[in-house]
Amino acid sequence: MSFGTYARRVRDTARPYAERYSALRCAVSMYCPVGFTATWSWLSITGDLRRDDAALMAALDRVELSRDVWLAEMSAFASRRRAEKNEHRRTPTQEERRYLYRWRWPGPDGHAVTLHTVENVWTDHRTAPFPPVPPAQKGDLVLLDATVAGHISTYLHNGQLDPPSAHALLRCLTGLHKALRLLGYPSGHHGAFQYFRRLLKMSEMVVNDVLPLDVAAPRPVSTVSS
Repeated sequence: MSFGTYARRVRDTARPYAERYSALRCAVSMYCPVGFTATWSWLSITGDLRRDDAALMAALDRVELSRDVWLAEMSAFASRRRAEKNEHRRTPTQEERRYLYRWRWPGPDGHAVTLHTVENVWTDHRTAPFPPVPPAQKGDLVLLDATVAGHISTYLHNGQLDPPSAHALLRCLTGLHKALRLLGYPSGHHGAFQYFRRLLKMSEMVVNDVLPLDVAAPRPVSTVSS
């Protein structure tokens, strides 16, 4: 079934409350831009979703609003890309792919959701010991870990990052992706992979919050002077 079908079930007060609650969880499973657990955690701040009808409806409103914004962004991006393809410009930028398809919460709650989610992930992450990694790359990975952790802790402390720090964290994304390729299957460093995956999620959320893109805006055409 579709997200819309589940949303209508949540709003159907003729249904037993347990079915409406279950329908909301199914809807969230179909649209959870920061992951199911993090999305549900954010929606749960509205109240006791298992028992409170007002909280259930407020949670649905929040997730629907975000989804509507995301659908509008994707539609605007698709329209722009069609126009660019007619001009034989076919490749979205790395920044566009990161902003549209990676970790973030579209809509007006984006900053609040980012703070909420990153704080929760950081609370667990900062108590985890640095994991075993390949000895040849340990120095680089330790430095990457410390650099990213510094930016994330600053973001949480200040509720924001200044532009130089935000761009420095943006540059760290390349190193984090390389780390995951190094530590992924079949390396045998599962714990290290999960450790750096958490860092990547937090970093992408912060970067997408601090450095948003206008996905509908046309990109400038590169010119070469003769």
